[in-house]
Amino acid sequence: MNRLLETHHFKNSRRYPALLRFIVEETLEGRGEFLKERLLGVRVFDRPADYDTASDPIVRVTIAEIRKRIAQYYHDEEHDAEIRIELLPGRYEPEFRARHSKRETAIVATVVTEVEEILPVVEASAPAPATSTDPVELAKAKPGRNRLWYLLGAALLVFALVSAGILRWLHPPALEALWSPLLSGQGSVLFCLPTDVEKRRGPTGDPVPDKATAPAKKLTGRMEDASTFRAHQALGENVVYSDMLAALRVANVMAVHQRSYTVRLTVSTTLEDLRQGPTVLIGGLDNQWTIRALTNLRYHFAGSDDNRYWIQDQENPANQRWSLDLKEPIASVTRDYAIVSRLHNEQTGQVEMIIAGIGMTGTAAAGEFISDDHRAAELRQRIGAGFNDKDFEVVLSTDVVNGIAGAAKIEAVSVW
Repeated sequence: MNRLLETHHFKNSRRYPALLRFIVEETLEGRGEFLKERLLGVRVFDRPADYDTASDPIVRVTIAEIRKRIAQYYHDEEHDAEIRIELLPGRYEPEFRARHSKRETAIVATVVTEVEEILPVVEASAPAPATSTDPVELAKAKPGRNRLWYLLGAALLVFALVSAGILRWLHPPALEALWSPLLSGQGSVLFCLPTDVEKRRGPTGDPVPDKATAPAKKLTGRMEDASTFRAHQALGENVVYSDMLAALRVANVMAVHQRSYTVRLTVSTTLEDLRQGPTVLIGGLDNQWTIRALTNLRYHFAGSDDNRYWIQDQENPANQRWSLDLKEPIASVTRDYAIVSRLHNEQTGQVEMIIAGIGMTGTAAAGEFISDDHRAAELRQRIGAGFNDKDFEVVLSTDVVNGIAGAAKIEAVSVW
């Protein structure tokens, strides 16, 4: 892609490279199926979320021009050996196709020549065919040679497939290895998301109802109880955007590996539910199952709304450098922290993946970290042997600008 963008077809434009780079990177991240006209208009061309795509065809016009320029680029023979980026009409998700270079073709020709030199030796070991000048007899003799070619080709194909399979089994992609305990588990993967974001927590981490949001009467869970939007929130039926974003990223991982999953809210999740299969716990301070799972681990959440929250290190309890005061103005918050953990929970007998930030931005950054193959490779390097099945905890930090999280950075790792 970079080679393509450096050519005269793209380098003199700002609009075409921006759109091409975005759709290619999103596809490589596994989000190609979500590339729609409105999304591209908002994310690439800064259009408002409700803009009229019919009266503003900037995405369609730009993608058509990109498709034409890509075709012009690959028309040159010097690019025959490169992986082709193709944009099919009516789609915004690019496809990638490999082309054989002239050098590769020459190598194949050399191999064919060498095989042809070996064939006489192989044929010499077989009984000599009857000598005949009859065209019919000669035609009957050719299938034997053709069968030998078919056998050689089939053997090479089987060898290549088996080699690729063994290599993938011995050293799977980092993201696949990271999620393998959950992908190979029995039962559907459960996504557990919090809803009690409007509740305060005391020093022990237990939820304390906020007087400003607590309804005056006892709620039964029926819609008629939600006479106001504030009461509706108190019913626990809404999910924070950053938590859902993290869930969508993990859902992409599940979809790529054809793994089924279900989504439940913390208010309706029981211990028995967690025993049915692997679980992904999303959210930190407002997910009671996350708090419970982290309680006896080296890194866990501490603090309260009255002071601040931090990730506590049991081996260094006095250290509070990974902290966040949720009462600070949003523009003043420049750093958030999160815990990512994979563990075999003895209480449920299942594997759990925890994606939990102190604040919403921490959860968002952790969700991106745990679903990116490059970051998974970085984590595999830190954990070392046994990455596929060892339990671990990772403390992450992320820069925050006006409530938007940046890329996560590994602060600490614990493995057992």
